[in-house]
Formats: sequence, C-alpha cells, structure tokens
Amino acid sequence: MRNVLNKAVVKELIQHPEGLGRKVGFEDLTPMHGEWIREIVMGIGDYTLQAHRGSYKSSCLAVAIGIIMILYPHRNIIFLRKTDDDVAEMMRMVGKILKSPEFRGLVKQCYRQELVLTMETTEQISTNLWKSPMGAPQLLGMGIRGSITGKHAYYVITDDICNRDDRASRAERERTKAQYDELQNIRNRGGRIINLGTPWHKDDVFTKMPNIHKYDCCTTGLIPEGKLQEIRELKQKIVL
Repeated sequence: MRNVLNKAVVKELIQHPEGLGRKVGFEDLTPMHGEWIREIVMGIGDYTLQAHRGSYKSSCLAVAIGIIMILYPHRNIIFLRKTDDDVAEMMRMVGKILKSPEFRGLVKQCYRQELVLTMETTEQISTNLWKSPMGAPQLLGMGIRGSITGKHAYYVITDDICNRDDRASRAERERTKAQYDELQNIRNRGGRIINLGTPWHKDDVFTKMPNIHKYDCCTTGLIPEGKLQEIRELKQKIVL
C-alpha cells in the first residue's frame, strides 16, 4: 500500500515540533529547540549544530529521528556516536518515542494505519512504513570506530563523536577527523550529513564540519547566571 501523508497534520507538526517533544517526555523543549528539530528534519544540505552540554540537543535529535522515520520512511538513517554503548542510549530513546501514544496517533492521522516496529534492537530499528529493496534497516546505529564499508544512507547523523578524549589527545583528534572523512563515502547522492555536539578543542573534528550553527550558554538561556559563573571560572582553569 502506498503511503499518502495528511498534509494538514504534517504542517502543524513541522510548525511546532517542540510541542510533540514535550508530549513524549522532553518537557524542557522550547521554540528554540523546535527550530533545531525543523532544521534536522526539513533542512537542505549539510547541517552542524554546535551547542553546550545540557542544551537538550540529543533530546531534539531523538524527536527529529522519530519524525524523519514517519515523514520520510523511504529514506534510511545511519546514526553514529563515539562508542557502541553511547549509540544504545539513543536507540532506546527513539524506540520509546516511536511506541508512544503520540507518535502512534500521528501515524494513524498521517497514513490511516497503525505504526508497528518490525525490528527494534540497540543497533537497528525499522517500522512497517519502511520498504527497503536491499534489506537494510530504517535506522542503523553504530560507533564511529565501527566498519562502515558497504553501508549507505540518505541521512548520516553524528552526535557527540568528539569528547574529552579529543581534548586530551592529539592522536585521538586526528583519528576522529579521519573517521569523519570516511562518512562522505556512505552518504547517498542528494543525502545529508547532520552533526551535533560540543567542541572540546580548537583543532577538533568541528574544523571539518560545514554550516555550523553555534549556541553558547548565553544564547540558549538554559543555564542560570550562578551556574554560568561557575562554568566561566572552570574554563579559565582549563588549558587546551
């Protein structure tokens, strides 16, 4: 059966995706987070979101991946984090979101059918909306150091592939950058590479990422002034 979207439902969803995020449990999402989700879901070309820790960027990503899997079920996703254990956390979040009453109701409104997860592990998730001639999963999660040979996706999404190890070690920074370069080979023609994370060093992998949108502590307004002062004092003690 051919999937036909209810355009009115989709329009309302894209205008206020942070509202859907709050309904599935991410109560702190704001209109700013709605902008992040829209850019991930609806943007054109590559996109990099560079935001401070505690800005709920991974929460936004989990919601965005769920929306992509519903609105664009013919486009597969490869999601990468630093390690396999880090990946499992996101996969569990996406699975929980897709099984929520809100997302099930959304699919019912959009397609007039029930949403079923036909595969759900800490590495792969697929729904009954997904039709793959090659047998690939709709969403594949893996650590950045894993083998990507032979894999391809429309969306290649990285989340926190740069961490404290990159701050402390030049060798780790160079390794991460080399691994990031390899991602160009798995993106389908016309597809997108989307990056989320926090910079750790002036010469880390963010130097290779395009179209960077920066949100610091002052920009987001998510951290109280007292906590901001503690962060400023800590940064003064760190020598990169």
